Amino acid sequence: MAFNIKDKALQANLARHLEKAQKTNSDSLEKLSSGSVFSRNDPRPAERALAEGLEFKLRSLASSKTSINSAVNLLQTAESSLSEITNMVLRMKEINVAAASTTVSDKDRKFLFIEYEALHDEINRIATTTEFNGIPLLNGESPDAPEELVFRVGDAMVSDGVDSEDLNVIRFEGIKSVVATTAALGLKSARDLLLDSDQGIALLDVEDLLMADDDLFGSIYDQALDTISTNRAVFGGMQSRLQSATDFLDVYQENIAAAKSSIADVDYASEVARLTESRILMQAGTAVMAQGNINSQLALNLLNSL
Repeated sequence: MAFNIKDKALQANLARHLEKAQKTNSDSLEKLSSGSVFSRNDPRPAERALAEGLEFKLRSLASSKTSINSAVNLLQTAESSLSEITNMVLRMKEINVAAASTTVSDKDRKFLFIEYEALHDEINRIATTTEFNGIPLLNGESPDAPEELVFRVGDAMVSDGVDSEDLNVIRFEGIKSVVATTAALGLKSARDLLLDSDQGIALLDVEDLLMADDDLFGSIYDQALDTISTNRAVFGGMQSRLQSATDFLDVYQENIAAAKSSIADVDYASEVARLTESRILMQAGTAVMAQGNINSQLALNLLNSL
C-alpha cells in the first residue's frame, strides 16, 4: 500500500509539471503567432492598458498626418497654377516688348496679339477654375471663397491664455486676398484692338498695354509678376510650415511606436527559447510518466505471479 501511495504522489507531481509545460508551450505559440506579449494565459492588464493608450495616440497621429498631407496638396494645387500663370505673363511680356518697336509692322503686331489675347483668356480661366474640393484657390472674389482655411495638425490642445485657442489648428486667413485674374493683376486685354485691326495694330496702342499703373514697376507685367510672387510666397510659407509639422509628427510617431513596441511586442528570440524549453520539458515529462507506468505494470505483474 505504501508503494501505491508513493507512486500516486509521483504521478501527480509529474502530471502537474507536464501540464505546466503544456500551458507554457501553448502560451508561447499564441504569442509568436500574434506578435503580442498579451495572451489568454498571460493577459497583463496594466501593460495592455498602457499599450492601448499608445495605440490610440498612434492612430491620432496618423490621422493628423493625413490631414496635413491634404492641406499640402491644396497649397501645391494653388502654387502649381500660379506657376503656369507666371509663365504666361512672361510670354505676354515678350510679345508686348517685341511688338513695341517700329521694326514690326502694324499687321505683324496683329498676329502677335492674337496669341497675347489667348494667353490673357487662359489666365482668367485658370484663376477662376482652380479649386480644391470646391474651394476656389485663386479667385478670392468668388462667393464660394471662405474667409479662412483651417488646417488641423494634431489633437485639440487649448492654451491657458485669456483668448484660448486650439494650438494644433493652423489658420490661413489670406485666401480671399488671393486673386489671380487679369483684372486683379492689372493685365490689359487686346480684344478691342484686334476687333478694330483691319489695318493692324498701331505702335502707340502697344505701348499703352506695356505701361504700368504704378511708377515703381518698369512694365505692367513686372507689376503683375510682383503680385503673383506675393501670392506664391503666402502659399509657400504655409506649405513650409505644414512640412515642418509633418517632420515633427514623423519623429513623434516613431517614438510613440517604439514605446508601444517595447510594451506590447513579443521578443521572438526569448520566446522561441521559452518555447523550446517547454517542449523539452513536455517530452521529458511524457517519457518519465511512461517509465513510471512501466514500473507500475512490472510491480503488478510480479504480484500476480505470486
